[in-house]
Amino acid sequence: MRSFFSILGALSALSSTFANAATIGKPVFFHYLIGTVYDEHCQQDILDARALGADAFALNIANDDAAWSLNTTSYLFKWANEYNFKLFFSFDMTGFSNPDQFTDFLLSYVTNDAYYTYNGLPFVSTFNGGASTYKFGQDSVNDGWKVALQDVMSNAGHPIYFIPAFQDTTALPDYFTNDFPTLDGAMNWNSWPFASQGDIIVPTTDDQTYLTAAHASSKTFMMGVSPLQFKHIDSSQNWYRRGEQNLEYRFGQVLSLQPDFVELQTWNDAGESHYMGNSWPEPIAGTVEGAYTDSYDHTGYQQILPAFIKAFKAGATNTDTMFPTNGANAQGVFWHHTLLANADCSADGLGKPSGIETVEDKVTAVVLVAEGVTTYNVSIFSNTDTLLGTTKLVPGYNAYSVAGLDTGTVVVSVEDTSSGSEVVKGTGPIAVSASVPICLETMA
Repeated sequence: MRSFFSILGALSALSSTFANAATIGKPVFFHYLIGTVYDEHCQQDILDARALGADAFALNIANDDAAWSLNTTSYLFKWANEYNFKLFFSFDMTGFSNPDQFTDFLLSYVTNDAYYTYNGLPFVSTFNGGASTYKFGQDSVNDGWKVALQDVMSNAGHPIYFIPAFQDTTALPDYFTNDFPTLDGAMNWNSWPFASQGDIIVPTTDDQTYLTAAHASSKTFMMGVSPLQFKHIDSSQNWYRRGEQNLEYRFGQVLSLQPDFVELQTWNDAGESHYMGNSWPEPIAGTVEGAYTDSYDHTGYQQILPAFIKAFKAGATNTDTMFPTNGANAQGVFWHHTLLANADCSADGLGKPSGIETVEDKVTAVVLVAEGVTTYNVSIFSNTDTLLGTTKLVPGYNAYSVAGLDTGTVVVSVEDTSSGSEVVKGTGPIAVSASVPICLETMA
């Protein structure tokens, strides 16, 4: 697994003034997995996401019949209306075989005041749906979606803005002129390197292809941003998609490419370990996901997300203006694996996840430093007091990764070299191990 801890203060330090600025600038969404989420937890999720500056939740829904799905959706729309937040559906085509299974459900919500619209149209997305199996009785996948979803919604008086994440297709220069001319845009779901690509920084090749193709056809592009993927559920869901050199670089990639929308992956998907919001116990109670996410709090990401969201909305083209948002001179988060790459977990019947060969024993810290502050260093320690490295910090965004992670507790400290004083310090609550009965603590 992987553990993420806050260097500095709590999310409550963020100002309500910034929270109210969510609708200014380019839209930013969080992918939200619909499961059994209690009413009060739906309320908290919306308050927290709004405080970060997000515009909407993209509700990943794979079942619109189950009571838990209907209840959670109802709770979220209730609280979204209460707090002036927005929601839209991202239909998960691993759970549907045809849009006719959810068009009535969609129609029941697109007129809700909390439903997110773009250019005056209800915004709709998907996960999957671009493969050749999704023709829905038509001659092509594009025609299938046009007839079964876009035309149905238009004929009902509610045309939609359709920007799916067809991650089961290939990004090509003629994506919109040949394969999908009736789409309004596309999302690149893949925001991690594949294991076959090795120990590399997350590539932007597909992002650039989608973006160029979209803008050439007067379409839009939505770019995914995520820290990692880790699943350890069963023999068909046992993989790691690299987190090293991922989130810390992805911010800069987004600002450089300037997509039309950003979707942060995700708010609450515990199964893939890339949750950046609250991971409540009720959706995963009694599941293996609960076993490998227990005690792994990822809300430390929220120390740096507001600065990124603010920079993106302001049109910044690099991370230089990502300053602390909590009023302090330094603010940040650090992360690392809690099981060494070559650790022994041979008793695990599933075995180590595919992609494990890309794991590196590193600690990564991201520190935001206030304007004008030039005397800070960050130091990273493994096993409590073994110094792995120190680097000078500059005003704005600093991402520092150092090798040598060992067993024991990780400590990250920011010091003021002009006075010799410690500015902030963070201690990892979960010690790094070299041997465990199962591979559940490989990364999260």
